[in-house]
Amino acid sequence: MERRLTSRNVSLDWVERGDQGGDTASAHLIQNTFARLKLQHAEKLRQNWVEQLESPNQALEQLSLAACLIELWRSMYGVRPATEQEQDQSSEKTAPFPGFVDLACGNGILVYVLLMEGYKGLGFDACRRKSWDTFPVEIQKCLEERIFIPRPFVDVLDLQKIRVEIHTGDFPDNTFVISDHADELTVWTPIMAALSSPSSPLPFFVVPCCSRSLAGSSYRYPPPKEGAPIQESPDGRPAARKADDAIEQNLQPASGDLRALRAMKVQEKTESGFLNSMIGSLAAKTMSIAEEIGFDVEKTWLRTPGAINMALIGGRQQVTRGWPKNSGSGDSPMERDQADAVLKKIMEVVERECSKDGGIQVAAKLWVERTKSLHQGQGIVHQAK
Repeated sequence: MERRLTSRNVSLDWVERGDQGGDTASAHLIQNTFARLKLQHAEKLRQNWVEQLESPNQALEQLSLAACLIELWRSMYGVRPATEQEQDQSSEKTAPFPGFVDLACGNGILVYVLLMEGYKGLGFDACRRKSWDTFPVEIQKCLEERIFIPRPFVDVLDLQKIRVEIHTGDFPDNTFVISDHADELTVWTPIMAALSSPSSPLPFFVVPCCSRSLAGSSYRYPPPKEGAPIQESPDGRPAARKADDAIEQNLQPASGDLRALRAMKVQEKTESGFLNSMIGSLAAKTMSIAEEIGFDVEKTWLRTPGAINMALIGGRQQVTRGWPKNSGSGDSPMERDQADAVLKKIMEVVERECSKDGGIQVAAKLWVERTKSLHQGQGIVHQAK
């Protein structure tokens, strides 16, 4: 999928839920932070640009996302960027920040900016980028070249035959997971967030892009059915969509004349049309799986000139209600039972979703073949980062 080369008009409609209680970031705070980040970092990033398959304008895209995350984290954790702390030394120290991980971090700009702003974290990608060498040494140490193999796939694979550095998606408790245009990692994001800490799943921020199945193969999910109810588990959490939505067919858009296709593209740029697009259907699928395994998911719109995209935020409300007291040990009988139930549900979801590719064993082999080709530079480098 071709990446838009326009810069984001930083705007988040916080948040598409009726119960947020006004405790989320406002658009003007995000815009102000973006303006500051642009002034501090944009020119230097442009001057040092070395990526041949991307545009220097991608720096603005990543700065805008950094602004969104900084203000989101302010509302969730009470944490402030280092610049504000330096300017206001008389105030109390900022609240603790648990750390972030940027999946498929690409050119590493988002990791670089967030680290420079005082937020600890790291990023990893299947293929090292030239831009990593332009960052300070301490930033380069936080960028890792690894292929991601989901833990359910690791359990059915012989890893000795892979012979490359891997990441299984196991992160420290409370780590904030960023999945920005991560392609085949998109649908896996809530799954790995829950697998990392079943008793207290990790919060996440997903910006979907290219649609893939759990095996990593190109796959277009059908649009969500209007009014499709979400079943609830005995404890009242979202559990599953309707049974007939369990396994989709790989539907493709109907062909038509040029005028009809253009009309479809225009319609996809509206909020209602977006949900029927490939990316909208991927967002709906990711949200459905996240809810099924127990996440409270919120939607927010990222707006760019002439187009829109949806971001999904998982676990925000749980964090804001309990941080920093929500870092349970997971050792109590109740937490162990909860973790066991989450793990069981995750395996049910993974088995169901992999059935379209021939089962977990086949899906795991397909996944490894694709990720190894990306690591070796044979795959398509996504132009989002």
